[in-house]
Amino acid sequence: MGRCIACVTLSLLAAWGILVGFSPAMVPSAAAQETLPGDPFTAPGKATAPGNSPAPGAEETAEPALGLHGYLESRYQAYLRDGSEASARQRLWLEVQGRALGGGDGADDPDASSLRLFSSAGLDGDPVAGRLSDDQKTFRAHLEESYLTLDTRQVDLMVGRKMLRWGTGDGVNPMDLINPVDHREPVSSGRADARVPVELGQLIINLPTGGAVQEATLETVYIPLARIYRLSASGSPWEPYGLRALRRAENEGYLALADQQEPDHAVDDAEAGLRLGVTTNGWDLAAIGFHGVSDNPIFDYRTTEADGATLPLVTPVHPHFTAWGVNVAKGLERSTLRGELALKPDLPVMLEDVSTGHDWVRRPVLEGVAGFDRTFGLNCYVNVQYFWNAVLEQSDNLARDAFTHGATAEIYDLFLQDDLKAGVRGTVSFSKQGSVSELFAEYSIGDDWLLAASLMLFEGPRDGNYGQYSNNDCLTLRLRYSF
Repeated sequence: MGRCIACVTLSLLAAWGILVGFSPAMVPSAAAQETLPGDPFTAPGKATAPGNSPAPGAEETAEPALGLHGYLESRYQAYLRDGSEASARQRLWLEVQGRALGGGDGADDPDASSLRLFSSAGLDGDPVAGRLSDDQKTFRAHLEESYLTLDTRQVDLMVGRKMLRWGTGDGVNPMDLINPVDHREPVSSGRADARVPVELGQLIINLPTGGAVQEATLETVYIPLARIYRLSASGSPWEPYGLRALRRAENEGYLALADQQEPDHAVDDAEAGLRLGVTTNGWDLAAIGFHGVSDNPIFDYRTTEADGATLPLVTPVHPHFTAWGVNVAKGLERSTLRGELALKPDLPVMLEDVSTGHDWVRRPVLEGVAGFDRTFGLNCYVNVQYFWNAVLEQSDNLARDAFTHGATAEIYDLFLQDDLKAGVRGTVSFSKQGSVSELFAEYSIGDDWLLAASLMLFEGPRDGNYGQYSNNDCLTLRLRYSF
């Protein structure tokens, strides 16, 4: 793994050196950012979390030394399938943020360092959660993000538990590899997946600039122990079709299904990545290298003795892999062109026929996203993306298609003096994997209250990526009070 990370480092620094041209008249860049400068991929209207720098030109406001924010929310979710119970989740959400200055007079001194704290946690209660799934509890207290950030003029250092997004895609993102999907709610909207924060260390270095380069940052991330996608419990609404079939075969005595092998070694199962971000001549560019553990499990087939018979022993495992990616964005007045290309040269891929004694192989996989978004008129926002996934070394025995593709989209507008936001978003596969769509509306009542409703629909074959969740069609109502 050390050789892989060293190779990533040299490659990204070489690319930066070529762009800068090693000019002797170099000046320090602007404050480091977790997204590309002026990142057009940040969700419209999404606030910048503590520890992140605002986009260039954004108006800065003084932060309190210590602040407490949060919300109370009632969420009612009625499944449209017959016989399903309606979920009535009640949530208390708290966020604490604090700031301590290490020198100077704070915001008035550009050379001053600051130490920031951000932490968020929730308390959920749902009287029917336990009846919906074995991996849900009636009451659940959960820590989400909790991290410290040391901001200096040249270097930012962050340590803690955090959500960190790399890549440019919205619904499909080939380089969004740091945070695993939450098995309790893997499809949180028509375009996005719910994610789980991970414990990591993050270092952002402002690189010298010159020549054609206006901004340049080098970011490195180290995750001491990888976290993965936990398999849903038997009977869960989000239990995948393939896992359900394996569990059914185990109950019928055709095989034995072992426990999921989760990463458990703080060195061998560590993850690391590097990201070089550059702004040059109106283009936002980034190169990414990542080495880690596959979030989604691969099913390893062996044999075991049970009651005098030899049975296949199936074990969910998470092999290591490497990924290389590039991002590009170009702003055009009220529009943005975006793209992402990722090569995963050793991605684990399942075989369809395991009778030969082999269960999975490694194959080079190329993934890409190309998108366009624009604001029409005053508030009408349109975002469309095309994505594809190609196995470069084809085989008739692979348990997946050699080429898959599809599209994501989101369209919304603002009404009633911008208090009502309504639209539709979703993902559709052009490779017979189905689709998910969501009609949504959010109405702001003053500064503190939000009333929201959505209708989510899944379509497609029962063994497709989206069609397998067709029983999860649901109508959701939310009432939130923020403080």
